[in-house]
Amino acid sequence: MSLAALFAALGVLGIVGYLAVFIALHVLPTGYHAVHHAVSDYAIGAYGTLFRRGLYLSSIGLLLLTIGLCLNPGAPPLQVSDLVFLFLVPFMRVGMALFPTNLEAEKVSLRGLAHFAFAVAAFAFTYSAISGLTSTLSNLPPWNAVSGLLSVLHEIALISLILVVITLIPRLRKVFGLFERIFLVSTNVWFVVGGVCLINAKL
Repeated sequence: MSLAALFAALGVLGIVGYLAVFIALHVLPTGYHAVHHAVSDYAIGAYGTLFRRGLYLSSIGLLLLTIGLCLNPGAPPLQVSDLVFLFLVPFMRVGMALFPTNLEAEKVSLRGLAHFAFAVAAFAFTYSAISGLTSTLSNLPPWNAVSGLLSVLHEIALISLILVVITLIPRLRKVFGLFERIFLVSTNVWFVVGGVCLINAKL
């Protein structure tokens, strides 16, 4: 196994671990609704520690996957900007974990504003990286074998991100959580698929 494939394998494990925590938080009696509440709300309450561990898992996993992509194929053919965006996402997620959100009924605090800023940056960097990488990797083996899946996940991420922004409007906030979850699942599945391809790439 090449060094790039090793980093990719460890990265995929981290991201899959995050998805397992993500699913668990929707099964456990957290008191939050999957449609109405933001995912970050899980940081407040009895399962806050589990939520933060999930974020740390995803951060480490994505950082390792990014390192794997930098090792090979790297840039070129990958755009340096796409790798930079991907590299920044884990640090934004750590910021989200360190600065918990404010719940709907709470007065907005500096902590909550910091969380919002990290979340906006994480979502923007995540989509920017996936958008660039989808067009590039889809032309390279073995990613070209799953180019259709990567493109569909990219489109789902785009549509859900637009809807996340729209549902920030107070009157639509009651469905914000649904589209946020669609964005998070589609992008993390994209990372898993991309990582598995890197593991199997002939480097």
